[in-house]
Amino acid sequence: MSNILIDGGKPLIGTVTVSGAKNSALKIIAAALFSNENVVLDNVPQIGNITNDLEIVTALGGSFEWISKNKLKIDPSGIHTSEIPIDLGSKYRTAALYAASLVYRFGKATLPIPGGCKIGLRPMNRWVETWQTLGIDVANDDNYFYLEARNIKPGTVNFKVNTHMGTDNAILFSMFIPGETIILNAAEEPEVDDLINFVNSMGADVTRIEPRKIRIVGKNTFYGTSFSVMEDRNEVVTFAVAALVTNGNLVIKGVDRKNLLAFTNVLTKIGAKFEISEDELRIWRAGEKLSPTDVMTAPYPGFMTDWQPLVTLLLTQCIGTSTVYDSVYWDRFGYTKELNRMGCDIDVLKPSELGKDLIISEDTYDLVTQGEPAVVARINNAPSKLKGVKLLIPDLRAGATLVLAALAADGKSELVGFDNVTRGYEDFAEKLKGLGAVLSVD
Repeated sequence: MSNILIDGGKPLIGTVTVSGAKNSALKIIAAALFSNENVVLDNVPQIGNITNDLEIVTALGGSFEWISKNKLKIDPSGIHTSEIPIDLGSKYRTAALYAASLVYRFGKATLPIPGGCKIGLRPMNRWVETWQTLGIDVANDDNYFYLEARNIKPGTVNFKVNTHMGTDNAILFSMFIPGETIILNAAEEPEVDDLINFVNSMGADVTRIEPRKIRIVGKNTFYGTSFSVMEDRNEVVTFAVAALVTNGNLVIKGVDRKNLLAFTNVLTKIGAKFEISEDELRIWRAGEKLSPTDVMTAPYPGFMTDWQPLVTLLLTQCIGTSTVYDSVYWDRFGYTKELNRMGCDIDVLKPSELGKDLIISEDTYDLVTQGEPAVVARINNAPSKLKGVKLLIPDLRAGATLVLAALAADGKSELVGFDNVTRGYEDFAEKLKGLGAVLSVD
């Protein structure tokens, strides 16, 4: 486990270019295994999650080569097994996406029950329902799902609630089943559209015919292709928050403004100074007072749940009381204990304690047995004076947030578990150093 040592209180100044989107590249690598020809992917971030998934490609019999820093060639022609190794497939949730190409190739797949960041329940029920709708037999034990395509058929997949990876799964399993499959209440996230564009470049027939309706016409053969992964909107938001909390001045390159509207709306509400031109965001602060606001996370085009820890930190630097309501995950505020140790005053409350109705998208959450969840963070007595302390990084997005808090704090901080951040952010420490951050990684 790696640690990062940060000497805070220095403004971040300069220009930074964001990397390719982790949440897009991972699913595209899995989808590449539908072909028996070379697939060349550009703008792929070299991060821990990608390294793990490429180990899955190798374990299945495929091969890969980094042509350059972010250009990856995948050769799936040697794939010879339908079983994903448990030591690799149980690490991260995206490993489950490899099952689709294995069922396409072998008519069956053995899939380890996947893991990932420990936030909320993140159940597999939506995946299982999709498989069964498409005629795939599903069995499981404590460690594996066993899929077999005995009577596959097209169908209508109707999600009760928004599910990003559930939509990815439905697309990948539908694209080789003869006939027309419809996905209703499909996720609108731009990373889903990046997957659609990629599989269509391989020969698939996938169309978003309405914002939340996708049509797939099954095909038999998929080809090699070249494709460039979209930029990481999470990284854009991370550096934008870094500029504001450190009283910095940044130009962030690799920006698609239409994917950031929910975030820029919040920036406008708090009075932050920023400009967007073409693919660049300039954002700066020189001690100006920022106004409080209330934020609620929601599926795209709403405010992304991955931005929730970042905006919570940002609101601790505004004047007055703010709230952040996470309607997507019910257990994602654990990091606030660490922020409070740094000098923040954040309460995590039940919605009813603030006179609000409970909104939760987790369809397996049992309100009767589990009780009303605390899904609202109230930021009190802001702005908070941050101080350097020793911190424990719990997961990817919370980890990036604590790094930014340490950069904004007076004094030195030690953060344990920095590898939780590097699995999702490419060259994060190096980029921060290039902007003037004083830090070291051991």
